[in-house]
Amino acid sequence: MKRRILVIGGLAAGPSAASKARRVDPDAEVVLFEQGEYISYGICEIPYLISNEIIDPARLIIYSPERLEKEKGVSARTFHLVEEIHASSKEILVRDLKGGVTRTEHYDKLIIATGSTPKKLALEGVESRNVFTVKALDEAYAMKRYLDEEKPRRAVVIGGGFIGLEMADAFVRRGIEVTMLHNATQPMSKLEEEGRKIVHEEILEHGVLFVPNAKIEWFGVGAKGNVVAVGTSAGTVETDIVVMAIGVVPNASLAETAGIQRGNFGGICVSDKMKALGAENIFAAGDCCELRNIITKKPMYLSLATTATKTGWIAGENAAGGNAIFKGTMRTIGVRVFDKEIAHVGLSLKEAKSLHFDAVAHTIRAQSKVGMMPGVQEISFTLIADRKSGRVLGANVIGNEGAIQRANTIAVAIRHGMTVSDVSEFDLIYTPPFAPLWDGINISGHQMKRRI
Repeated sequence: MKRRILVIGGLAAGPSAASKARRVDPDAEVVLFEQGEYISYGICEIPYLISNEIIDPARLIIYSPERLEKEKGVSARTFHLVEEIHASSKEILVRDLKGGVTRTEHYDKLIIATGSTPKKLALEGVESRNVFTVKALDEAYAMKRYLDEEKPRRAVVIGGGFIGLEMADAFVRRGIEVTMLHNATQPMSKLEEEGRKIVHEEILEHGVLFVPNAKIEWFGVGAKGNVVAVGTSAGTVETDIVVMAIGVVPNASLAETAGIQRGNFGGICVSDKMKALGAENIFAAGDCCELRNIITKKPMYLSLATTATKTGWIAGENAAGGNAIFKGTMRTIGVRVFDKEIAHVGLSLKEAKSLHFDAVAHTIRAQSKVGMMPGVQEISFTLIADRKSGRVLGANVIGNEGAIQRANTIAVAIRHGMTVSDVSEFDLIYTPPFAPLWDGINISGHQMKRRI
């Protein structure tokens, strides 16, 4: 008898899980339900669509429902909202949002991949047509249309994290004046002090007005129904467009109807096989889950497309009868902020200390290539390590070129439990146009080894 595998959610984890399940069990019937119009698209590319660096909006769509069925054998039903999971009878309640019909669908195995939901301020005017988040393709298209048609001159970006900085960068590239409202003294609170200073200086150099410690108190709505002013604890800012980039939360409400356990972050609790804890025959993947931090061995919440895809593969394989194991994950985030590459991997010093590591941070500055070569740039390396064991726990790498890929190298070291001594001894390429004799990676490891 054919195995019937149902997947809820169509962004990153859902299509990955569905496709993997179909590859593992080619005879299975795999059906994916997505409440929106689109599946399998790039969220991380949205700021570059807004900046006009990506010209064609259709390029953001990786798989259409038709292509997913043709190439992967997965039936994708868009505009279908799953309202309840009945774990005891192995059924879900699905509403066809176009037809208005509600029906039950039986499953042998179910995969929840409902992703995350952007946080929004609980203020009147938050649903205005010129207030946006950066999480869904239809909203990205609406934002681009608004920019192209209304040609706003001033923008307010609420939040100084990765997404807020990307959007500030995008607006400046379009010639829009940007005010960034942030709830701390400097942007990017997960970075160490040195990194936050560099980012702060970079946005100021490119004309962004940064308002620290700002509490958003009200939105002023104009005659056309648009937000025309944002009231804060530091004063009023007039604007033509608002972007809220204040974080995301797991979209895990379906767990309540299925008896599935949820963790301290509100996400679905899963085993290392991506089985949802508390219910049989149900798996979960992606941003709706809490996952094991490979450094601390404790649950964490992390919204990353790479992690969502990997957990989707694990859930899909196991739902189709496999035995794959997810070993864990960690923060690996990079962003372009005007002329800077900003990378943060692993734990911050504050996080490491809160988890009872005897942690220490040390910053060095190194060259991107041999000093006599044209175009040489400075790169800042901040390494976080455990004083007792010498284990590398985290890093910030910031520079005009080469920072992201150097951070990737350190990320590998962190994932495999390497020490600062190991990092200092890495055999790295020396070639004058691209890398100096002693790379900043080696130097940061050596300097940290001496310090601890």
